[in-house]
Formats: sequence, C-alpha cells, structure tokens
Amino acid sequence: MSMKSILLVSAACFALNTAAFAADNESYQSNTRIDKDSSGNYAEKDTTTKTNADGTTTSFEKKADVSVDSNGDVAKSTTTKKVTDATDPFNKHTVKTSNTEQTKDGMVKTGQSVTVGGKTIDSKTETTQQ
Repeated sequence: MSMKSILLVSAACFALNTAAFAADNESYQSNTRIDKDSSGNYAEKDTTTKTNADGTTTSFEKKADVSVDSNGDVAKSTTTKKVTDATDPFNKHTVKTSNTEQTKDGMVKTGQSVTVGGKTIDSKTETTQQ
C-alpha cells in the first residue's frame, strides 16, 4: 500500500468519524431559584433547557410553592411543565402537571390535573379530614 493510499484512507476515516460525532452535539442550560421567608413560605423554580443537534429544544420547568398563613393553614402546590419544540413551527408539544394541597380548619383538599397541548385530560380533587 502506498503512502498516498494510506493518507486517503486515513482522511476518509477521519471525515466519517467527524460526521458521526457532530450529530452528538447537545447543549444544556439550567437555572434554580429558591426563596424562603421566616413565616415558612417557600418558593422554588427549576428550569432546564436542552437543544440537540437537530435544533429541537426541550425545556423542563418545575415550580414548588408553600404558603403558611397566620392561622397555620398551609397551601402547597407543585407544577411541572415539559415543552418540546422542534424546528417545525407546528411541532410544539407541551405537557403540564399540577398538584395542590390545602390544609384549612382540619380539612385537607388535594387536587391534580394533567394538561397536554393546552387541553386538560385529567383533573381531580378530593377533600379529607386531617
């Protein structure tokens, strides 16, 4: 095998491997914010965004809130949201889940809902004694 053939084969292998690794490029961005006060109120928001080599962006957002009033009644809520946004403008997909819990006067009211593409597909509430 001549030196020219070896160089051509090496260059071809390098070019093929470079294309394969280029498809694995992804970028991530993450942010977290937490607020808390002396009354017991608490708020947290986490956001993570991922963009793959195709240009599809997927974002995850989580919010958690706890509120305590002067009577000691507590309201808790969590919300998660996943948005997948491909480069095609008609290919955006959103899934959101919400959970709530309110404690007041010895009763606990819980709720849950799931929304896909702006349409609520599941929702329920329940009240029980503490």
